Amino acid sequence: MVRSIRDLRETSDDILIDEHDQKARSTHVGTDYYTDELERRERRRAIEASDRLARRAYRLAWSNSLLALVAAVAAIIALFK
Repeated sequence: MVRSIRDLRETSDDILIDEHDQKARSTHVGTDYYTDELERRERRRAIEASDRLARRAYRLAWSNSLLALVAAVAAIIALFK
């Protein structure tokens, strides 16, 4: 039995691993799509983690810029007092 792509994507990792292990006992061919799907999911999770990190770095850069601006204004005010 071959699963549809939609069915593969909706199936949990644990179920895919169990099905792969069951089929792997009796065949040498036809189980690659399980490992391919798991690799695709792992890549997607890595990309999402990288995207979250990039967004946090972007917010940090903006925060640092704002604080630098506040410090510059405070320094200029201090010079004129």
